[in-house]
Amino acid sequence: MTRDMAFNTANFAYRQAFYSSEEDWGIACRTSRLYFSPIETFRERMDDMLAEIQDLGFSQLELWHFHLNQKWWTSEHVEVLQSLLTERNMSVFAYCGGFGDTEEEFLKTCELMQRLGISILAGATPLLFKNRPFLVEQLRKYGLVFAYENHPEKTPQEVLDKIGDTDTDVIGTTIDTGWYGTQQYPADQAIRELKDRLVHIHLKDVCKVGTHETCGYQDGVVDLQACVEALKEIGYTGKISVEHEPHAYKPNEDIRRSRVLLEGWL
Repeated sequence: MTRDMAFNTANFAYRQAFYSSEEDWGIACRTSRLYFSPIETFRERMDDMLAEIQDLGFSQLELWHFHLNQKWWTSEHVEVLQSLLTERNMSVFAYCGGFGDTEEEFLKTCELMQRLGISILAGATPLLFKNRPFLVEQLRKYGLVFAYENHPEKTPQEVLDKIGDTDTDVIGTTIDTGWYGTQQYPADQAIRELKDRLVHIHLKDVCKVGTHETCGYQDGVVDLQACVEALKEIGYTGKISVEHEPHAYKPNEDIRRSRVLLEGWL
């Protein structure tokens, strides 16, 4: 069942910050951008990261936007990534994070998805609220599905209120189980409530309610096994993206153990 699992490269958000003790998402984004954007070193640096992921037992990736961003990607970046994926027999099936604050940036995201041959956008863009007609038009034009990811929302109903009940062919949700844990809402219940709009899942645990410090599977407050059972119950057929992005330590062994646990649940 490993074909159902994927590695979210946001797990390595703090990799270029050397897993410092400081929790600052801005530092994670900035150091990742500075490390991966130069085309002169992109092949070596990307291949090094792919090798690390492959060593953890994954062949499918969900690509975090700061590893190949709409603001700086070039055709050469894309060609290099595709070549590396082919050489390692790996693939990218989704893109996560932010998809641009402006129409121009969102179009660059759409073009990147077209180049990579993937269709799932798992994350957020303010265009959902600022210019929904444009968003929907471009999603349909490029054959993409925007799966809004919960963060501040305390209940699934808040997510439904934000994504609306129209344009269901191109707008749905990505469930981040860790954020529902942060908000003290049962993530398996959220899966059942959002089954008709569920596009993608970020399977994540957090240490305690009220904060968003991630941890390895079964080390926190989210009943992830119950989440997997809920996914089976609703007939979910998409990928399960393994996510854990600690800021103070390297997540590799946690992720390796989490993958084994998930294999057993599946």
